[in-house]
Amino acid sequence: IDMAIDAIIFDKDGVLLDLNQTWFMTICNIAKHTEGLINGRVTHRAFLAAIGVELDADGQSGRVLENGAYATGTYGSLMPLWSALDPALGDIMETAAYKQEMMDIAVKSVANQTVAKGDILTPLMALKAAGYKLGVVTNDGDDTTAINMADLGLNDVMDIVITADSGHGRKPDAGGILACCAALGTTPDRAVMIGDTHADHDAAIAAGCQHVIAITDTAPAIPDFMPKSSYAIASCADLPALIAHLTA
Repeated sequence: IDMAIDAIIFDKDGVLLDLNQTWFMTICNIAKHTEGLINGRVTHRAFLAAIGVELDADGQSGRVLENGAYATGTYGSLMPLWSALDPALGDIMETAAYKQEMMDIAVKSVANQTVAKGDILTPLMALKAAGYKLGVVTNDGDDTTAINMADLGLNDVMDIVITADSGHGRKPDAGGILACCAALGTTPDRAVMIGDTHADHDAAIAAGCQHVIAITDTAPAIPDFMPKSSYAIASCADLPALIAHLTA
């Protein structure tokens, strides 16, 4: 028999916001900047391909691949994938200057560009009104997360936001979810994790969450990289009815 559910924990990118529409141009801009630093020895298209971002033939449009390195990781986790492409890059990417340049590009590129993944406010407000505690655990950093949350109007909706800068590690480690549950005054066995990548799934399983719910375009089929998910839904719009079903 399922225990009661106190808390619902959300990943941010690909769950609350549209990953492609929000982040595609940002990572393209960072890749172009990095190409320039090594005088074009590696093209930005190659940099993007190495982290699971496809650039179309027109060089303008493309997509962030579901469950790829960019979709699941932090900017720090991308560095080894890029430095492997050019011997000079490792030293460049370790400098404080480069890390600041990446963050400046990200902040400038994403400001006012956050696109919600469908109507998120209606379901989130319904869950909040029903008495659930709501939290976010993201592998993104503080600065860009703050921009996204403000753009989406979620600052007064979420009870806690845990980022990669919060000091609890990053998914797929359980630390962020454990910290989120503690901040919400509950335990993982009374919490549900809503995610779209193997990192979300593995962190939730490691933390001991009661359920993992996958957000995927292939719903209701459960993605093969989130095999222990209880359900798969297309967006958060389907969440209030599903949570009501789980607690019936």
